[in-house]
Amino acid sequence: MNTRLLVTSLVVAIALPAAHSEQLTVQNAGFETLFLANNTFNVSSPGPAGWSAYGSINHNNRSIGALNPTGSTLYSGGAPEGRNVGVVFLMDNANNQSQFASIESGLVQTLSATLLTNTRYTLTVEVGNMAPDATPNNNAFAFTGFPGYRIDLLAGGQVIASDNNSLLPAEGTFLTSQFSLSIGASHVLAGQALGIRLVNLNAGPGIEVNFDNVRLDATAIPEPATVTSLLGAATLMMAFFRRRGR
Repeated sequence: MNTRLLVTSLVVAIALPAAHSEQLTVQNAGFETLFLANNTFNVSSPGPAGWSAYGSINHNNRSIGALNPTGSTLYSGGAPEGRNVGVVFLMDNANNQSQFASIESGLVQTLSATLLTNTRYTLTVEVGNMAPDATPNNNAFAFTGFPGYRIDLLAGGQVIASDNNSLLPAEGTFLTSQFSLSIGASHVLAGQALGIRLVNLNAGPGIEVNFDNVRLDATAIPEPATVTSLLGAATLMMAFFRRRGR
């Protein structure tokens, strides 16, 4: 290999800063704060610690909470992470479960972190489609089907990026939702608190969507001017080695 090319490549690699990635704090990201015995759930007010209700929630037929599916037919593989999963249960009317179809509700959390410029955000969430439960009493609930979901990344309470129902988990399984957003040198919401919203769209058969293992990563993006300056320095270094070579 050409020695000057090797040296130049090393100079560029050293000059360009490594991308710094940080996992931001999401409270009760796996819905584990409340201990639940196997095959039990809790949808008592006010809901999972760290999370608030979004939309029309009454903790009765429209509820948020947590579920430990271990040992049940709901999710034969258990929770994707830990013991529990988050619950957004929307059974609008026991006699007419589509009475309020398409009136979405869910969970929302405002983070301590704020929206930064020159940063790439990646939000990852496990999304579950509960299987039917043949257990007496539970078999009255129409878990068959999937009502759809949306995951929103917020800043200052406004949506800046979303996964709008791109996945369809099979009955009794979870799939991983992941999407990213790059913020440039300026943004109208820079400095505003970040937030995460987990939504049951209530838009089809089925009454519950489950969520788990919520992760938000922030990776610094070098400013273009900084990259240009570093590449310029590398070019000068390459010229220096060329002169020495002669």
